[in-house]
Formats: sequence, structure tokens, C-alpha cells
Amino acid sequence: TSKTGTECFTTSTDGQVLWWDIRKMAEPTETLILDITKKDKPTLGGISLEYESTMPTKFMVGTEQGIVLSCNRKAKTPADRIVSNYSGHYGPVYALQRNPFFPKNFLTVGDWTARIWSEDLRESSIMWTKFHRSYLTDGCWSPAGQVSSLPPGWTAVWMSGTTCSNRTIL
Repeated sequence: TSKTGTECFTTSTDGQVLWWDIRKMAEPTETLILDITKKDKPTLGGISLEYESTMPTKFMVGTEQGIVLSCNRKAKTPADRIVSNYSGHYGPVYALQRNPFFPKNFLTVGDWTARIWSEDLRESSIMWTKFHRSYLTDGCWSPAGQVSSLPPGWTAVWMSGTTCSNRTIL
């Protein structure tokens, strides 16, 4: 996230996103409190992060409360850094990834579902899987379709152009 290539960022269930300079890791260079109530107290715990290098000031945070936050690091005030939020999971959002071909769309995996969202539609995801018996733990985009991980050791592949009930278990 920097021109020098020496910056990184982390999140934790303590409700903060921290930016670090790897040349001096003793303390973070910047902090964002995950508070959608705008009271400057952590109200959400971070679980996963998403960063797309073609959008260097934007990033997303998946929370343990099932909410995804869309953020802008360079907002004018700290309260404006959390731009929007997307609610749809009943548990932690373990995986969060933008579509590499359509960056306004992103994939989330949490609870018993995988969901595809559009930044333009905040009310609901645009596509989702049925609820599974096993907790879903990971997911990613692939040129062939959406891939999700099912414990213990199962993998499911959904083709984006088909219904979510058409999956192949590997």
C-alpha cells in the first residue's frame, strides 16, 4: 500500500486496522477503529482484509460479526474512512476477495454460505450459495468459477454462469 513497498496493514478482533512500516515495526504508523456507530470505540472485530493494488486507497474488512466494511484510507476525517458496510453473514467473514476482472464485485465466505456482492448494491448480495451443513472456511475467484473450501478437506467449485446448486465437490 505504499510507493516504497515497505508498508503493510493488519486487522484483529480487537476492532482495529493497523498500518505498519516494515523498517520500524515497533509501533503502527496509522490506526483505524472499526466503528460503524461513529463513536470512536471498536464495535466490530476484524477477521479478513482485501486490498486491490489498482485501487490503492480503498480496502475492505471482513468482520467477526458477519459485516463487510468498505473503507477509504485517504478520507478527510477518521469518521469518513468507513464508506459503507454490507451485512449478510451470520458469523465471521473468513474470506474476502474482489473479482480480478470486475473489481466492483467481491466474494465473501463466512458462516454456511459464500456470497457475491456488487459495491453498487448494499442491501443484499447478488448471488449466494445455499446453506451448507459444514461451515465454509475459504473461497477465491478462479478463471473457471468460484471456489470454496468445506471442512474437512472438501472443495466445492461453482460456475458463475450457472445456479449455485450446480457445484462439483472435489
